[in-house]
Amino acid sequence: MLTYNMDVEKGSLWLRTTPSVTTRSLPFYCTEAGIFYARKDFMTSRTNKESYLLFFTLDGKGTVTQNNETVTLGAGQALLIDCRTPQSYGTSPDSKNWVHCWIHLNGDGVAAMFPLINTENHMNVINVPKDSFTSQFDIFLKNLESDNTETVLQICLSIHTLLTLMASEDLSNSLGSSSIQKIIEQNAAYIRIHCCEKLNLDQLYQKTNLSKSYYMRLFKRFIGTSPYNYLLACRITKARELLECTDSTITEIAEKTSFLDVSAFSVRFLAMTGESPLHYRNNALRQKHHQKQ
Repeated sequence: MLTYNMDVEKGSLWLRTTPSVTTRSLPFYCTEAGIFYARKDFMTSRTNKESYLLFFTLDGKGTVTQNNETVTLGAGQALLIDCRTPQSYGTSPDSKNWVHCWIHLNGDGVAAMFPLINTENHMNVINVPKDSFTSQFDIFLKNLESDNTETVLQICLSIHTLLTLMASEDLSNSLGSSSIQKIIEQNAAYIRIHCCEKLNLDQLYQKTNLSKSYYMRLFKRFIGTSPYNYLLACRITKARELLECTDSTITEIAEKTSFLDVSAFSVRFLAMTGESPLHYRNNALRQKHHQKQ
């Protein structure tokens, strides 16, 4: 369902493209984009659109409402939302205009970066240097309506650059982020070093004097995943080393890497590597055999 009032000035730009099968296989691609010189009565209300939406304000102010939360985007601020959740946006009531760039984008890469930019059920407005954003956005607009492989790849790269810029700026703009990041990185290092031991992850966050929800959010932002999933990844990495370099049985490796039993180990290993432990070991042995020939 879509409701809108296109109260925009002449010269506003709205570009559309229909991605090919090849384009949709890329980690980042786009379906629509533009620049709106929105006047005071501009608004849009939408439900269930299969894409993400990136805003960047050039001038004036806009408001975005989603999940019973409303945020304001002033000049130099960016926001990424998931349009699968109902949302509304428009010129802020206390502003005469909202000049903004916008992109409807999708792909597995966007889905992966979304939680790095936003916390769960919370919109994160990020201050981004205007020149850095618009230089990529201009490249993006220039190539959007072209259909050749080179321009499709350029768009993919531009989207990745824009989202990386947002994530990086958010980290650097966070109050006290350098000291907090150091704490999180120290905890991650501790997990990595002691991953094969019986770890109590709750004790790690309790020593930081942060609330558990805030700690979990920061860990995911700085490390890219939750503490538990990071612990699992470290254990699987160690298990791969043992499978390749030792004669230990799979049951012994499961015990050495602190899995509950060989069944739980095999399930996790398959989920994280795409291979069973036995298949992984056999492939590693074949590769070593070929290297010796």
